[in-house]
Amino acid sequence: MILVIPTIYLMKGKSQYSIYGLPEFEKLESHFKNNPLELARLFREENNKSLLIHIDDSLESLNIANTIQDILDIPIQLITNTTNIDFLSQISKSQFSRLFTPVNNAIKLPIAIPIIKLSDINNFNFKSYDRVMVDFENAQFKNIEVKGSTKLSIINSVCKTPDLVEINKISTNIDSVYLGKDYYGVHFAGQKLWRLAEKAQFAI
Repeated sequence: MILVIPTIYLMKGKSQYSIYGLPEFEKLESHFKNNPLELARLFREENNKSLLIHIDDSLESLNIANTIQDILDIPIQLITNTTNIDFLSQISKSQFSRLFTPVNNAIKLPIAIPIIKLSDINNFNFKSYDRVMVDFENAQFKNIEVKGSTKLSIINSVCKTPDLVEINKISTNIDSVYLGKDYYGVHFAGQKLWRLAEKAQFAI
């Protein structure tokens, strides 16, 4: 079974994205963008089994990520593009369930899981890693099969509900799909129903 995991994007401790795309929900969108902790709670209430948090190299974002880890009862995973090894080492002390970084940083920090671009997949040596994240660079989903036991996570795929169903049907090394920026705008099944429930819950 494929695990589908949403992503929260933090910069200086603020969420860069919120739910959007449905009319009459502007106040709800603003509410969650300015309250990343409540955005994290929202994802948990929608029965997500894990969260990925994308952070910059600011202590504000790391502190928010740590707080989310403290208040939720699900694994919190972290992804960052920072090249600051000292900051990465500080992250590693927080014991997030997974830490994803660009491949050059992952080599320097053995506990990290490397991120590679889809365009580089044929030139990458998978043998040294139990898991690799593939950045689809906003490309359409297509099957990836890696020889060996390396598990694949994918992010930034143009991924709609039918794609997720298809991934579950095929034989592949992919076992987790991280929904990126598109998740906040695409109309997954039941989105309007969820927004109505949230609007009532938060009295907005």
